[in-house]
Amino acid sequence: MNLLIVGFSTRGLAECAALSHSSGYSVTALDYFGDMDQGRWSKSYSLRRDFQSSTFSAEALIGALDRLEATGIKYEAVAYTSGMENRPDVIRHIANNKRLLGNPAPVVEAVRDFKNVHRVLQSIGINYPRTLHSWRSPPPPGDWLCKPIDSGGGDRIIRALPDAPVPDRYMLQEFCQARPASVAFVANGRDARILGLSEQLCGLEQFAAKPFLYCGNIVPLTFSPKDSGISHGEQMLLKARKMVTMLTRQCGLMGVNGIDFLLTDEGDVLFLEVNPRYSASMELYLKAYGLDVFRLHVEAFQGKLPNRHSLPEENPGYKGPCWGKAIVYAPWDLLTEDTKTWFARGIRDIPYPNEEIPAGAPLCTVFAEAESRNGCLDALEEKRDWVLKNVSRVR
Repeated sequence: MNLLIVGFSTRGLAECAALSHSSGYSVTALDYFGDMDQGRWSKSYSLRRDFQSSTFSAEALIGALDRLEATGIKYEAVAYTSGMENRPDVIRHIANNKRLLGNPAPVVEAVRDFKNVHRVLQSIGINYPRTLHSWRSPPPPGDWLCKPIDSGGGDRIIRALPDAPVPDRYMLQEFCQARPASVAFVANGRDARILGLSEQLCGLEQFAAKPFLYCGNIVPLTFSPKDSGISHGEQMLLKARKMVTMLTRQCGLMGVNGIDFLLTDEGDVLFLEVNPRYSASMELYLKAYGLDVFRLHVEAFQGKLPNRHSLPEENPGYKGPCWGKAIVYAPWDLLTEDTKTWFARGIRDIPYPNEEIPAGAPLCTVFAEAESRNGCLDALEEKRDWVLKNVSRVR
């Protein structure tokens, strides 16, 4: 079966599909970047390179898809990744007369209705940062963030200014000093299984990420001694299960999905948002636990879910290494050199040789394995250093 994967960045899911024990899929990928290594896993098309689009927009996506079909690129099934949760019109377009291996547009619209999701979660005792959904005046006293309703990866989140009104299509959310985290799960519309939990890396200066911008994950989610160990971990896992179960049943979530949340020092969970599609952390569960994420995703649409006891969620005594990934953003305008050796070093989302990368744009993704969370972060920084030594600064 010919499968189209579409999204802002599709390499992770394309690689999971290529390495999956599920057979019978020939993958074509369309995303913004069309990085060099994506060609290892699929036929690869780039909005930027192949369709001369300077933006990742609904119009650009639909135009590119129509042009691909007009040139004889056919597909019977379609899956999607990051950026599509805010484009239900594109989901409707790509799902027309195709097998959709993803949440349909009405489900996506339901989980991205923050006001209703907050109400549902509040009814089962799940907290979230204080949120003013339609506030347009300057913010009330306190530390607030302006968060776009079509949020994604922390992009365009800004601190609210005391004398500035909140922009249209933004909500006002109280800033909370807590640890960013995420839970990945697979669902069949009625029930769900947690695949794992990860720490989210957001806004880290060492990877040149802007404040609040997503820049990676570390698996598993670990607890420091001040977290009182197992008691806080169990409390967090209980609330994660409640979130996953309630939102699956209320909204009909299917396939692999993720929920971003904040973890307080007391072990409380503060919900942030649902990512109703394959998420960037999920390839780490393949590396850390050997989970065939793509197969689990496909089987969920047949109503099948894995046995709970086969998943790391049910084995809190996991003693394996930590696995991490980090997006390296360009700290300055730069020019790549020979990038053909990067893949063998465990680097992904690799730009082409002699490619110009503007400051602030993603350069590549690095991966690392270590015995501890801090060791993993150190190893990611070492790989960042290697990458930056192998590019040239544009003056």
